Amino acid sequence: MEASRKIKASSKLSFRGKHNSTKMHRMIPWESTLERDFIKLLDYDPTVLSFKFQPEKINFVYKGKKRKYFPDFLVLKNDMKKYIYEVKAFEKIEDEENKIKFQVGMKFCSERKMKYVVVTEKDIRKGFLIENLDILSEVRLDSTSRKVMNDVLRTLEELGGKANIATLKESIIQFNDEEVESNIYHLVYTNQLKIDLISAPISDESFVERMSN
Repeated sequence: MEASRKIKASSKLSFRGKHNSTKMHRMIPWESTLERDFIKLLDYDPTVLSFKFQPEKINFVYKGKKRKYFPDFLVLKNDMKKYIYEVKAFEKIEDEENKIKFQVGMKFCSERKMKYVVVTEKDIRKGFLIENLDILSEVRLDSTSRKVMNDVLRTLEELGGKANIATLKESIIQFNDEEVESNIYHLVYTNQLKIDLISAPISDESFVERMSN
């Protein structure tokens, strides 16, 4: 399904572009860097099955004039419920027109048994999360190996289920450091290992551990 609104090119200086989604396997448009970063969260979030950019057009009347509202993202999660997300800068959520749009969005969703959520940079850009996701998502699939990943998981288990990346590199001597690191990053990005992505930039000192079942 195509987005409801065609994104027009602008001659003005603007922050528009497309992000190569690792989950949707195609380019997803964005109209602000905050939307771009939210796409990165959707790609990483294991509860998100799929998402679409501006898939709905909502007609409403504001101050006697007919208006159109295009919410930012429609998201399907693993609870099989649909969510509409509006991405907005925190400083703009109290704007009168935005408040009207939020009310319109909530009404639209409640009538369709969907959930309407407004997110800001406080929800999206937590600590070093986006920077770390950029690093993890850069790992190419062809640079990973199931054999290396199995060795990482086995070694981690032998180390008590938790160890820093440096220790794993030292313990897995049959592969070079770059191979081990790439496969650790892939395991983290695919939610097979967990790591604190918010408090500090990912490094050899970062601790990884098995995901709890």
